[in-house]
Amino acid sequence: MKKFCIRLLIILLPFLVVFSIIEYRAGRLPTSYAQKKKFLELQEDSVKVLVFGSSHAFDDINPEFFSCKGYNFSNVSQSLFYDTRLCLKYLDRLPHLRAVILDVSYFSLFYELNELPESWRDYFYYRYFGIRYPSLDLSDPKAFTYTALYTRDFINAVMFSKVNEKEEFGDIQSNGWKKVPAPVDSLAISDSTGHKNALFHRTLVRMEYLQKNLRYLRELLTELKKRNIRICFVTTPLYKTYSAYLDPAVLQMNRTILTGLCGEYDAVYLNYMNDLRFLKSDFSDNDHLNIAGAEKFSKILDEDFIKPTHLIP
Repeated sequence: MKKFCIRLLIILLPFLVVFSIIEYRAGRLPTSYAQKKKFLELQEDSVKVLVFGSSHAFDDINPEFFSCKGYNFSNVSQSLFYDTRLCLKYLDRLPHLRAVILDVSYFSLFYELNELPESWRDYFYYRYFGIRYPSLDLSDPKAFTYTALYTRDFINAVMFSKVNEKEEFGDIQSNGWKKVPAPVDSLAISDSTGHKNALFHRTLVRMEYLQKNLRYLRELLTELKKRNIRICFVTTPLYKTYSAYLDPAVLQMNRTILTGLCGEYDAVYLNYMNDLRFLKSDFSDNDHLNIAGAEKFSKILDEDFIKPTHLIP
């Protein structure tokens, strides 16, 4: 039996060595989750404003143009569950936090990440932040190995150093904002692509998730109010090729719910969805701003919320 075990180990050793190398490299990839965690934890003693939300906040809100220290903690497809859990996780580590900005997109109140084709992102939150979605399957290899988080082709590219990290993970700045240039493709902003994207986002709206998301929100808002941390809900600018195809009934529900929460938790709601100050040249696609648009929007947000809230020393 001993000889068998030794022989088996000799056979498996090369595979274990290769796997260890792959796992090491995969665990050190600069994913948006890894970068967000690292950058925030380097600035915990100075951040006064945290920004949460999906890619609309990730691309559109650049804290560089705030009049006090801010950090963008949003991410692609980030749901209210993760906004809440991330904020609560770091609250005690941010001694100077004075305000939280919560992006509420068309679909935010009505969807869960684990129901999307991008549900694999749940495992990134678990691996990098220790935040587990209640139904997350911990027997899945993605729960305990970085290698399983990626496709075979991607891992092959990692092994041979063929991964363009900025192209793959985004040009993320130290303040958490993702730098997105103006589009090269003329069809990136068009009636056809905007219609298609809006129709997809309409499929994300599931009324059965509303009460669950409101429970997440109320838990967070209650804690923020208790700590005298100001709260701002924001809907980011959208180009007309996208916003024209959203369901008016859902938009009205968003306004009604957010207005109610503002009254209950002494929050504010700023809706820039159809703000005419934003032109086609400000967008990277139908519903996200480019670098110039993000600068414009962040300065407006600073004037409309941060300065009036007296966050500046």
